Amino acid sequence: MNIKQVKVYSPGSIANLGPGFDVFGIALDSLGDFVYLRQIQEPVVEMTIKGIGAEKIPIKPEINSSGAVLLKVMKDYELQNGFRVDIRKGLPSSAGVGSSGASAAATSMAVNELMDLGLSPKQLIELASYGEGAVAGHPHADNVAASLMGGFVMVGEGCDVIRMDAPGIGIVVLVPQIHIPNKTRTARELLPEKVNLADAVKNIGHATRMTAAVALRDPVLFGKSICDSLIEPHRAVMIPHFWDVKEAALRAGAYGCSISGGGPSIFAVGEPVGDIAKAMTKAFKDVLSKIFHTQPTNRGAMVI
Repeated sequence: MNIKQVKVYSPGSIANLGPGFDVFGIALDSLGDFVYLRQIQEPVVEMTIKGIGAEKIPIKPEINSSGAVLLKVMKDYELQNGFRVDIRKGLPSSAGVGSSGASAAATSMAVNELMDLGLSPKQLIELASYGEGAVAGHPHADNVAASLMGGFVMVGEGCDVIRMDAPGIGIVVLVPQIHIPNKTRTARELLPEKVNLADAVKNIGHATRMTAAVALRDPVLFGKSICDSLIEPHRAVMIPHFWDVKEAALRAGAYGCSISGGGPSIFAVGEPVGDIAKAMTKAFKDVLSKIFHTQPTNRGAMVI
């Protein structure tokens, strides 16, 4: 058998973006994962992971977003061969910046290219979402759609995704060095089963304005639309000093600030990013954190 190899880069992402819980996502520039995929003769999935937080990521394929994608393809297409996947992490795991989503997206694109599957963009999103489900417990498409397609995405039922170019604006992502056991499950369990009608109306209004801001390419309106009355108040309890950090970001010039994905990272948009990052770090007090300066990217996953 001739050994074939494909290398794919996939950007990280921020999901929810304040009012867009489980719907909105945006791809991040210069933050992402590399996936190297090749065929092997044995019908198994072999994995190696290096880079940021690699020691915390399981290499058992069934519970890894990349490995789960490959196992599904092997089963669905009744392949006789297996795969070796080498992942280079540029994103911290379990931080709310689409780490597992980026790996799943990159692997979906890589296996589609390697095996010439001819998958449509929607099918790629569905496959990557399946990989996310191996980590999060249920498939969801907001992160993987942003990673695959780039830009700003809105996810509907059945992985029906609308994509638009994202506005240019500085983004600060603050990743606190805290451990939250079963973070994804904890973040979900904090949410109420029912919400207040007035709060729901507020979120609909802000989500509508954010969509308009993207269409109008208005970065200021985009940032000021990052307001969440439904999710943020409940998840804030798992992030030390969250409200102090958010207030500090806004005082330093951020247009908006909220929890990145399922947390515990906090993101803020605005300029200058250096001043915003400094203020946020100071407000975290005794909590060590890592800062990423980035911006939206309109380029999604790509074979390189």
